[in-house]
Amino acid sequence: MQLPVRVSLLLHPSVSVGILLATGLSTLVFVSTPFLFPLIAEHYGVGLGFASFIGTFQLGGFVLGSWGAGRRLQPTRKVFFFALLLAVVSNLLSAFLPAYPILIGLRFLSGISLGMISWFGWVQVFGDEARMGEIAVIGPIVGVLTSPLIAVVAKRGGASAVFLFLGLLAIGPLILNRSTGVAGARPTNTIRHKAVNVARVLLLSLGLFTLGGSGVFMFAVVIGSDRLGLSPSQVAWVFSFNALCSTISAGRTGKRGIPGPWLVSAGMAAIALATAGSTLVFALAAGWWGFAFWMGVPGVFTILAERSAYPEERAGDAQAVMAIGRVFGPLAGGFILQNYTSATLGLLGGGLMIVMGIVVFLTRNLTEPTEADHSLGVA
Repeated sequence: MQLPVRVSLLLHPSVSVGILLATGLSTLVFVSTPFLFPLIAEHYGVGLGFASFIGTFQLGGFVLGSWGAGRRLQPTRKVFFFALLLAVVSNLLSAFLPAYPILIGLRFLSGISLGMISWFGWVQVFGDEARMGEIAVIGPIVGVLTSPLIAVVAKRGGASAVFLFLGLLAIGPLILNRSTGVAGARPTNTIRHKAVNVARVLLLSLGLFTLGGSGVFMFAVVIGSDRLGLSPSQVAWVFSFNALCSTISAGRTGKRGIPGPWLVSAGMAAIALATAGSTLVFALAAGWWGFAFWMGVPGVFTILAERSAYPEERAGDAQAVMAIGRVFGPLAGGFILQNYTSATLGLLGGGLMIVMGIVVFLTRNLTEPTEADHSLGVA
């Protein structure tokens, strides 16, 4: 019943089509990364740990792009065009599979472009639940359609074909950048304002929640293969199911309820996925994880906006801290998985998600929205 509503949002969006397509591109690039690790390792003759640097540096670029854009740039069409052009160039050049240090540098530039795109989209809707739903839903819908497609492209053409595919797709939103509709966006302040303590707690919670989740989810292919004997293509369909469930909650325009319990249940799903003894449990855990994530995280954004006098500044901060979590999550997850078991990884990663969900719940219920007082520079 919900999916046609989500599709309707995309057919009649208030956010420009160019921004929605660019946001979808960001999702597609990150969805493709787990499938690239073994291909990169084989092509360059390196271990999986070293091959994962393409993801680590790309996420590092995302942190720099989203964090820096919120502090140094205005949300103008020129900025949007530059970010998309950088995405096209970095992916097309990556398709040549140059020397590995150069490839890592190109993935870093790709991450910068994705961070700028993410900031550009979220800064225009931050705190508006209806419009946040339009930005949020595009990622899961793209995930539903593209996870199996990426698996096929990777199998038939290798890493080079995946990068070429991503570069060519980035041309679409680049062409449609004239309809970005940035005129109504709130401009970024030239003077930055420090976040109040409540906002800092929420930002830290988002970062640690994402760290725990990414540490488990980025190794879902490995977990599915080792525990259940699933092929990457089969795990890709599980990813699609995760994204399909996410569309139900990501595009929701009404109230999502209290976010803390949703985050807690997402942590429980992470534990279930990492300890699954059957494919059914594995798939159901992934599906609930996606649904609960998008029921909870936008709610945290709303709380953060309500408790900040300058919510447009916190938009970039939120994307940056979550990206930092995605940088260190896979590194920590890889170490745990290499030295212990997937069950240990699930308990640690999912447990951290649960604790952060509790922190968000307490913060929401023990604090009040912040009254804007720009004359004092309060944020």
